[in-house]
Amino acid sequence: MQVNIPDIYIPPNRQRQKVNESRVAELAISIQQDGLLHPIVVAPLDRVRFPDVPDHLKYQLVAGYRRLIATASLKVTEIAVNLRDNLSALQLKEIELNENLQREELPFQDEVRAKAEMYELRKELYGDGFRELAQHLNESRGEVWEDVQLAKAIQDHPELAKAKNKTQANNKLRLLRRRDRLEQDAVDRESTGLVTDFDHKIYLGDCLLVTNDWNDGCCQLVLTDPPYGINLDVGETKKGNPHPEVYEDATYDIMDLTARAAKLAYRLLAPNTHAYFWFDIKAHAKVLHLLQEVGFTVDPIPLLWVKPGPGQVNHPDSRWGSGYEACFFCRKGNRALLKQGQSNILAYDPVPPAKKIHPTEKPTALLRQLIETSTAPSETVVDLFGGSGSTAEAAIQTGRNFLLCEKDPSYHEGILQRLGGLEGPNTFKKGEFDPLAGEEEDD
Repeated sequence: MQVNIPDIYIPPNRQRQKVNESRVAELAISIQQDGLLHPIVVAPLDRVRFPDVPDHLKYQLVAGYRRLIATASLKVTEIAVNLRDNLSALQLKEIELNENLQREELPFQDEVRAKAEMYELRKELYGDGFRELAQHLNESRGEVWEDVQLAKAIQDHPELAKAKNKTQANNKLRLLRRRDRLEQDAVDRESTGLVTDFDHKIYLGDCLLVTNDWNDGCCQLVLTDPPYGINLDVGETKKGNPHPEVYEDATYDIMDLTARAAKLAYRLLAPNTHAYFWFDIKAHAKVLHLLQEVGFTVDPIPLLWVKPGPGQVNHPDSRWGSGYEACFFCRKGNRALLKQGQSNILAYDPVPPAKKIHPTEKPTALLRQLIETSTAPSETVVDLFGGSGSTAEAAIQTGRNFLLCEKDPSYHEGILQRLGGLEGPNTFKKGEFDPLAGEEEDD
């Protein structure tokens, strides 16, 4: 049957939303050479559904949009059609969906939307479920179910449709679901009071002592910078640096301290959480072994905080300057990164010496990146060696709870002063902290 092309109405809600113009041009050449091998499918125009359509239009397109526009581009006035009469709107939609799902190069957005519509349509027409739809499409039940779920998710999260392909969209969807689940878990923890007894506290005392009464699994991230044992500022205080020479960390048995801190961190972390341990690069193998020994899964390739400039060096005439610090990323259980696709090179300017509260202070922006990568809002971050309080500041800025330990009274006081005037999702004054005094560990 031949009908006039100008008599065909193209419904605005057709399944195929976009076409590849170059492929349409190729199809037009093929039609010109060999004729239209497969007629398009039309039905009498449903004027109840389309009351505003001009009177001269007689048919509505059901399937074959590319063939129609390719034929029209050849300046012909008629096209071969299969006329489907006496079919319901649902049956006509089924024909359109079937044809489009059999076509190649259907964008994944249209493909999953077609499967979702087909699922609802066949459920209404025949009472079919995912198993029957999978058999109809000759695909696995799991693949069909995943595509239908992705189509529904795109409605709630339109940004998923911007993915390059279906695999990338599904990966982004899984990440969104993890974030939603983690945020809900945080709300549930607050409602049950499991963590709030400790929220936003800075403890004065040795972390190995003041944490004795902390609950197992009370936090979702440990982010800490233990002493390295390098006598950082003994004899190294530079002109203009206001800090006295008091950070004599070589008096510790550093490896023993690190081992005990690692064991403590593992106890405090809830299942499926992360930890970040800064360490001296010269002790890479030893610290890696200690962290693995307590149960962490550790990436042996550390994160590197790279500092612009010539780097720090005691003897510039004989040594290269050190322009980076290393940090191990540790996992307890299996938790995905909430921000993915990031480099393990972290480039941030160091805190200017005149503004430092502590000689090993890390920039807040650096710590924010780690916190946002590994926790959801309202979760709890622990720093066993509070130092300057930059971890607490980063936690406040990102809407996380925090627990800090700092054994030096002067640094502890500096943290309170630092956070007292801070503005962010949670704002505190000095008197609102409830530090718990702890005993110094005997040397």
